[in-house]
Amino acid sequence: MKHLNKENINKNQVETVEQFKVLLYLENTFNLDEIELYLYDKSTIKLIDKNKVQAYFKYDKQTKKVQFYEKIHSKNELER
Repeated sequence: MKHLNKENINKNQVETVEQFKVLLYLENTFNLDEIELYLYDKSTIKLIDKNKVQAYFKYDKQTKKVQFYEKIHSKNELER
């Protein structure tokens, strides 16, 4: 899992198109100064807030929307 620092975020430095779409969503939704972001897998970014609460945001190719998940049981299974 790769941590995204401020420079990575400002330059949109992610590894996939799906991660890029999730990052755009997060930039428009959250104050990025208040959270930590990690590249979780090819279509998911993990978010940790200042209270250490974790959330996962995954781009769904079929619906073309970013989905929110509270926890992940495994890399193959996300739970809403």
